[in-house]
Amino acid sequence: MKMKKVLALTMTLGLVLMSAGCGNKGEAEKQDTPPAADSTDKEEVKEDSTSGAVEIEYWSLFGGADGETMTKMVSKFNEEYAGKIKVNLVTQDWDNYYTKIKTAILGGQAPDLCNSHDEYVNGLIKENIIVPIDEACEETGVKIEFDNYIDKINQLKSDDKYYAVPMDCLQLMVHYNKTMVAEAGLADENGLLNIGDGVDSFLEVVKTLDEKLDVPGFAVATSGSIPMYLFNSLYYQFGGEGKFVSEDGKEWIADEGTTLKALEAYQEINQSGLQNVENISDLLIQKKVAMVMEGAWQMNYLHQNLGDEYGVMSLPKFGDVYKTAIYSHTFVLPNNEQRSPETTKATLEFVKWFCENSDQWAEAGSVPAYVPAQDTELFNSYPMHPYFKEAVEYATPFTGTAPFALKGSAEINEPLGKLARAEVTPEQCFEEITQRLTTSFN
Repeated sequence: MKMKKVLALTMTLGLVLMSAGCGNKGEAEKQDTPPAADSTDKEEVKEDSTSGAVEIEYWSLFGGADGETMTKMVSKFNEEYAGKIKVNLVTQDWDNYYTKIKTAILGGQAPDLCNSHDEYVNGLIKENIIVPIDEACEETGVKIEFDNYIDKINQLKSDDKYYAVPMDCLQLMVHYNKTMVAEAGLADENGLLNIGDGVDSFLEVVKTLDEKLDVPGFAVATSGSIPMYLFNSLYYQFGGEGKFVSEDGKEWIADEGTTLKALEAYQEINQSGLQNVENISDLLIQKKVAMVMEGAWQMNYLHQNLGDEYGVMSLPKFGDVYKTAIYSHTFVLPNNEQRSPETTKATLEFVKWFCENSDQWAEAGSVPAYVPAQDTELFNSYPMHPYFKEAVEYATPFTGTAPFALKGSAEINEPLGKLARAEVTPEQCFEEITQRLTTSFN
């Protein structure tokens, strides 16, 4: 299937506005750092004596509009399963989220269910923080159809056991102001921006925007999750194969020549735009920049503020083949010895229900990881989704490692930051990443 690089996007004003990242809408570069939310202490999960429902405690990492959406979906589930299952949703402070899960398990106070970013799953497995979901399904008789999920689910396995169920597919995209693009003479007959293949084509678009407009043409985040989304995509677009970091996270095993090509392109792209700005999405909204590279989770927030001026397209093809990084939020089962078989079954029923209804969760800008939810009437009613859901077919190999997560890791992000600012060469960046991985985790 041919990738559609330009999205014919005409948003409807009635679209419900939600963010598909973890954070507040308008905090794009902090997609994985949602606003702090105090956790709510809960009693030990048990059967509700008044309604007969089995109660489960679910720890969520979602803040902002995502948190609101999760609350709505949990409420809907509780209504449908009234008298049978009740989900008690607890939103945890993101800054200490994973540490708090580990502490709760050690203290015998683990929740029944929690979320994890996919790149943390491997580490959670190694530390015995989570247990296999497929074994729990076999024991309780809950039939989660693992074959109906995107291929990534097979990369969330260990010893041939499923440890996580992906909720969504998140990707990096190019967002722009259609009015500014038209003023710069870069709009097609439909008023949309078309960026050709290759780094040079992208740089030419940025140059034209810079020359034709009174504001900078492009901005990109150099911290948070965006650097890894971009580098990950570039490495495989330039022909990379297999993982570029060993399973234990202690060694850079990527091909040096391919890595250097990706790093050179990464530097050129970053050098062409504004860097280190606090909120690039708000820059676009304030019309202080014409185009930004940001996650799909910002689409509804941007449309809410830009209306018909808002345009979006998939990550361009910079290299020899089309690839794009796809990350996911997941459901995992904490290692909770106090969770009864009845509670485990109720927990898995919620996971199954949520994923089968994840066309609701996907509204803001993600694609459901549960493939049948990509073909529902609701999902296809979203103006933008039928276009960029194809990107999932071009996903790069999974980058999850133990004992840390690549996305946002200092061992890789800090050298990439220096590269973006032209403080080091691609060769020096490569050497620093290799050295830091070796010294930090050995």
